[in-house]
Amino acid sequence: MLDAAEKTPAVINPKIFARGLNVFYGKKQAVFDVDLDVIDRSVTSLIGPSGCGKSTFLRCLNRMNDTITSCSVNGSIIFDGQEIAEYDPVYLRSRIGMVFQKPNPFPKSIYDNVAYGPRIHGMVRNKGELDDLVEDALRKGAMWDEVKDRLDSVGTGLSGGQQQRLCIARAIATKPEVLLMDEPCSALDPIATAQIEELIHELRKNFCVIIVTHSMQQAARVSENTAFFHLGNLVEFGATQKIFTNPDDPRTESYITGRIG
Repeated sequence: MLDAAEKTPAVINPKIFARGLNVFYGKKQAVFDVDLDVIDRSVTSLIGPSGCGKSTFLRCLNRMNDTITSCSVNGSIIFDGQEIAEYDPVYLRSRIGMVFQKPNPFPKSIYDNVAYGPRIHGMVRNKGELDDLVEDALRKGAMWDEVKDRLDSVGTGLSGGQQQRLCIARAIATKPEVLLMDEPCSALDPIATAQIEELIHELRKNFCVIIVTHSMQQAARVSENTAFFHLGNLVEFGATQKIFTNPDDPRTESYITGRIG
């Protein structure tokens, strides 16, 4: 667990925040009137039972729900002082990266997996700059020492935990400011999970990290702030230590103690 002093949420100038956010799949409403502030250079966990709206909310933050034809979103999401609806989606996703539940490296070399984003966004002028960027991303993804001598090897040949760290390095390579993680450890063994959690703790120094997790223990270990979702509603949001030890809402306490969920 983080020290208590690290768990006090800031309230000034959130990096990204939602106001009155509603999400529908056809006529079915999945998220109801959510207001939530996310602080920069910190880890925010979204917890709650399956189907409670946490992943749907997460995908709103970089407009991934735009790819679902039946999905409609209303309300406001502000990123760096601007409505996300005003951003070009490709540009938005270069600034708000995402790591998915199942590791999904491209069927390319380790090097090309990481280099893909910088290349398509025109971020480098020559091979030397690209080499430096790939190394930096792999270092931040806690991968460099393991793969520096086999960058030409295919990324899909790595272990599951290594593949997920490669996907994190790939997301970092476009120099985003926010990293979204949707159950990033659910397909991993305990050792790989511990490595990802250690990496998340390091990433918070440079990124705003928002993680969806079914594991309350994981939320307690990695996050400063936690949001509890239930039946599409944001029930409670606050410092992780308070949410887990002294929640304000009885529904939060019922979930934490296993009476619902």
